Amino acid sequence: MVKTAKKHSTKKNELIEIAEKLFLEKGYEETSIEDILQASGLSKGGFYHYFKSKEEVLSESINNLMEDSLKELEPIIEDKDLNALEKLKLFMARKVAFQKPKIEYAKYLGMIMKSDFTLYKYYLSLSQKYVDPLARIIEQGTKEGVFNVEFPRETADILLRAVTSLPQSVFYSEYLREETRHYNYSVSLKEVIARVLGIDSKEI
Repeated sequence: MVKTAKKHSTKKNELIEIAEKLFLEKGYEETSIEDILQASGLSKGGFYHYFKSKEEVLSESINNLMEDSLKELEPIIEDKDLNALEKLKLFMARKVAFQKPKIEYAKYLGMIMKSDFTLYKYYLSLSQKYVDPLARIIEQGTKEGVFNVEFPRETADILLRAVTSLPQSVFYSEYLREETRHYNYSVSLKEVIARVLGIDSKEI
């Protein structure tokens, strides 16, 4: 039974990876289930054994992206030898490092988020999984006297909403493609985070 479940999960992830490549090559709207079937070698019945629709493939893809990122961040949060400021720096650096190889995928996700409100809401709901780890860092920093924050969880929620709303920006593609705009955005974001936490932006 365990082997069957593992095989099912492995095949499902393979289909997601195939679909992601097609979405990047052809575009999400232009990619059909037939394209996914042809690339995977599955029958239509085989596809529907794993997914109900192309939209569900994308939803699973976004979920996997979030889960992988959170796995990368969890060891930082749990490290008892690091102070809150060190954790915040690593939290931000690890998130950027994780996302860099997926920059092309991020571009395509941004286009989807702007055109499909249902998927964007799904993305926002998943992004709330970051609230707890960030809140734990802020709470630790407040106890250490490094951050000046009254409500850590609410502050984490506000900061994350500012970040996750980026795909809705009319400048999103410029921030991704243009080095100067990307730099300006990153510096501005650090400044906002620093001011909210009550620290100097140079510290992060």
